[in-house]
Amino acid sequence: MKKIIGAIFVLLLVGLLQNGWAQQAPEDELAQAKQLNQQVIRLYQQGQYAEAIPLAEQELAIREKASGPEHPDTATSLNNLAVLYKTMGNYAQAEPLYQRALVIREKALGAEHPDTAQSLNSLATLYYGMGDYAQAESLYQSVLAIRKKVLGPEHPAIATSLNNLAVLYQTMGDYAQAKPLLQRALTILEKVLGPEHPDTATSLSNLAALYYDMGDYAQAEPLYQRALTILEKVLGPEHPDIATSLNNLAALYRAMGDYVQAEPLYQRALTILEKVLGPEHPNVATNLNNLAELYRDMGAYAQAEPLYQRALTIREKVLGPEHPAIATSLNNLAALYDAMGDYAQAEPLYQRALTILEKALGPEHPNVATSLNNLAVLYGKMGDYAQAEPLLQRVLAIWEKALGPEHPDVASSLNNLALLYHNMGIYAQAEPLYQRALTIDEKVLGPEHPNVAIDLNNLAELYRDMGAYAQAEPLYQRALTIREQVLGPEHPVVAANLNNLAELYRNMGAYAQAEPLYQRALTILEKALGPEHPDTATSLGNLAGLVAAQAQYPQAYECFKRAQQISDKLIDQIMSFTSESQKLAFLATQQGNLNGFLSLLMQHLAQDAAARKDGLEVWLRRKGVILEVQKRFQEALLLSDAPEVLKIFEELSQVRAQLSQRFFAGPGKESFEAYKQQLDDLKQQKDALEAKLSRQSQAFAASRKVAQADVAAVAAALPQDTVLLEFARIDLFNFSAKGQEPKWLPAHYLAFILHAGDVEHVQLIDLGDAQTIDNEIARLRRFMETRDNQAMTVATHLYDLVFAPLQQALGAVQEVFISPDGNLNLIPFEVLLDHDGNYLIEQYQFLYLAAGRDVVGFGQAHGQSQPPLLMGDPDFDFVPTPGPSQEGNYSRSADMRGLHFKRLPGTRIEVETIHGLLADTQPQLYTDQQAREAALIGAQAPRILHLATHGFFLEDQELPYDESWQRRTVIFYDGTSQPVKPIAPGKFENPLLRSGIVLSGANKSFEDEQDEGIITAEKILGLKLRGTDMVVLSACETGLGDVQIGEGVYGLRRTFMQVGAKSLVMSLWSVPDQETQELMVQFYKNILSGKMNRCQALRQAALQQMQIVKERYDSPHPFYWGAFVFLGEP
Repeated sequence: MKKIIGAIFVLLLVGLLQNGWAQQAPEDELAQAKQLNQQVIRLYQQGQYAEAIPLAEQELAIREKASGPEHPDTATSLNNLAVLYKTMGNYAQAEPLYQRALVIREKALGAEHPDTAQSLNSLATLYYGMGDYAQAESLYQSVLAIRKKVLGPEHPAIATSLNNLAVLYQTMGDYAQAKPLLQRALTILEKVLGPEHPDTATSLSNLAALYYDMGDYAQAEPLYQRALTILEKVLGPEHPDIATSLNNLAALYRAMGDYVQAEPLYQRALTILEKVLGPEHPNVATNLNNLAELYRDMGAYAQAEPLYQRALTIREKVLGPEHPAIATSLNNLAALYDAMGDYAQAEPLYQRALTILEKALGPEHPNVATSLNNLAVLYGKMGDYAQAEPLLQRVLAIWEKALGPEHPDVASSLNNLALLYHNMGIYAQAEPLYQRALTIDEKVLGPEHPNVAIDLNNLAELYRDMGAYAQAEPLYQRALTIREQVLGPEHPVVAANLNNLAELYRNMGAYAQAEPLYQRALTILEKALGPEHPDTATSLGNLAGLVAAQAQYPQAYECFKRAQQISDKLIDQIMSFTSESQKLAFLATQQGNLNGFLSLLMQHLAQDAAARKDGLEVWLRRKGVILEVQKRFQEALLLSDAPEVLKIFEELSQVRAQLSQRFFAGPGKESFEAYKQQLDDLKQQKDALEAKLSRQSQAFAASRKVAQADVAAVAAALPQDTVLLEFARIDLFNFSAKGQEPKWLPAHYLAFILHAGDVEHVQLIDLGDAQTIDNEIARLRRFMETRDNQAMTVATHLYDLVFAPLQQALGAVQEVFISPDGNLNLIPFEVLLDHDGNYLIEQYQFLYLAAGRDVVGFGQAHGQSQPPLLMGDPDFDFVPTPGPSQEGNYSRSADMRGLHFKRLPGTRIEVETIHGLLADTQPQLYTDQQAREAALIGAQAPRILHLATHGFFLEDQELPYDESWQRRTVIFYDGTSQPVKPIAPGKFENPLLRSGIVLSGANKSFEDEQDEGIITAEKILGLKLRGTDMVVLSACETGLGDVQIGEGVYGLRRTFMQVGAKSLVMSLWSVPDQETQELMVQFYKNILSGKMNRCQALRQAALQQMQIVKERYDSPHPFYWGAFVFLGEP
């Protein structure tokens, strides 16, 4: 930590005034000023800067009145107030106070008085903080000249001036000028104050910090250690300066990759500061941040996040929401989310940090450039090159102006801009930028600095991607040599370099040269970071890919398997403290190794029974992991009696409702940008509350985790004579790829087949190209919606693609548990048609699962339930008496080109009939105006929840926008339409806001820009359905949503399962009103017969409806009977 010796607080000692300034002021006023000054100093030392400012202002006013506006003591008071404003980041208010103090001292004491020099030093330090290095340098030089003249060449104050000037040069990247100044300062202090004085320790630390920046860690370490020894001896083991010294040494060890040595130093420093300064001092926040940075490097994200959050909270409380230190905390927290792959969470934090710094420091401050750079790099990772490029160009311009064209930070900026062009494939623009960065760093830092190794590595990566292997190899090797020399042979960065060089040899087909490098990289990472670090998993994956390319498949399999074990533990960690969107983002970062493992299994080990079993176990643990975790947390909330947890849950429910309301209300009179910002703000609130709930509930949720979801447990849980079809959609890795050949091939669908009780004979079948299957699924759904007879042709084609290849493995089994993946979630297998003209429903009983491991939880106690709740025929317009009936072939859906809803007469018949069938259970029935949102939201775990109404699902697409608003319509199948007000334009990423059902008052809500009666999937998350055996969504497209590979469908189906429902009946396309009413009534009759479970009852109802449809329309078209499927426990 570089230490500028700047402005300091001075305790005014009245009565020791000299030089003609005899004090004539009333003694009581001076005593009051002295008392205020002492209070200000105490508050400053406690970090309570905001509280100190009004007292300092009061003290200044008394001093001006009592001593006069041009008295030296007034200058001291001005200085003290300026220090407070500077510490609070308010440079604009600090500057005129420092300047006025300087004028007073020059006039009263003379231009060469030590106090005048101190004022100049204070002002120089302010300019240093503002990034105005030219002004700072000039003033520091003046201070040094005055002190030399007045105090002599070896006074401690000379050492202070030399130190400050050196730190300025160090910041400017001029290490050659800084080093002799720091060495001279140390010599003075050792001579004048002795080798064990605290100021000597500070000087040692500053010289060590220079060596640290120069990458000379070997010289820095003994200096930091000597400084710590001095301070411990002189100040005792618990002084705040000890904590600073510990932090410095820990930072060095962190840079050296020695995390084991760094952690206890950071922890000891934190303990000292909390004890001496209190838990909310700004220095405590700094230490928390440093420890969090270490944990981030270690991959311990769950340990890092609460430390970052606590540091941010302290700084906001003490320094206010717009202090530059707040921007530092925001940047660091954003960097954590960035490392976790959660770019959506990182972006607003980076943006807020940038806004704070631009306001506090001005648009051209170097710290603003750093913040711009962070945001630009994030956009680059997101593939948003158009946003990243102008930001990086602005960064470069700021740093070149502030630091000159040859500063190391300029080289870093050139590197980042070059990397952007590199990723964009514009190699001709990237190459000269990489080369210029290398030239700068070699000139300024020397040819063996770690930054030079970074430049060499980046340029080598470019040449590798260009296929210029001969140019890349010597650069990689030189970078490796530098890093080994500077950082030692076992630093994690050395492992990264070894990995890159190995990748080059792999591309060249030089496997014999690549393998020992990959092996050494793995050994380093296991030792430095531990066997369960994310980088260790990545290294294992790289090694697996190489040995697979050499046809050493068993060895590759073991590497991949171990990588998956690491990934599973890391996922468990991330799941414990993050919001759902963060969980999704992190899982995306883990897909590469998972796809590589399953690719190896399918391509080269499909005949190995043990490997197939292991592959299914990996997939069983990974598939739907977020849904399982969210269900556990939801259960934890429902069973919790902790007031804090319940309060957060209620707050989260309110935010979800607000988010839904704002989504459907649209911008109104405000701009679309302001409207979208409101949505973004609510989403951030929701994410923060979800993460908070995760942390509050993680211990209980962990205890409720489904028992080890291995193949044996699932096979044992499957009923006799049943089978599990566990589908997976994976990207295929091309292990034989060399050079510029593509490493990733088009995705395939796989199917694992597990028979009840048969652990040893897991089967794996490759169903082929996923896009071909997905295209046919889209065609089938399109023809179903239009009741086109081509649907049957496509149903047969899909049968050939996804089911016929499995039938031999199924054998004689007729009861099939299906856990789909990808777009297979969007079709009922029941409607697939074999070549004999039979629908699969006629031969098979299908039961759908979110993940195969769900069967392990079947039959477990599920909480108390209430009587069934039935809702149907809602009055969307709040009409007191029903209007004339509408003739037509109604569909229980709203085409999302408009959101206006017509009554569905069949739903009243449906729920009233079911109400009569369930009379013995005392069901609650809500129709007309009573079928309202409040009745649903207030429900407490009805045993059956039946909702017969309109359903909707809005595709995630860019919607056109103009001042007149594009009009949207509800489409009815008799061809009538009615124009209505549309929902707001834009791209709506949250699928839980784009799917739902509607109840009474929905149309009125649209007129009033409300959302009463619009039950989005987001709102459903506020329900408490633990104890609910079955939810029936007797509406259109209630099983649709956004498909997430490996995680199922984000929409109503997911939210109802998440909030506790054991099973769900849902539709996969728009369903007709009459046939749906008939099917549902028969479904309940079948259940009440006592001869079948719920899943069987739905199948029999569909078979019966098929016959009715055939007689009614002369065709058993699946549109009328095949949309509904059964998900969950039968």
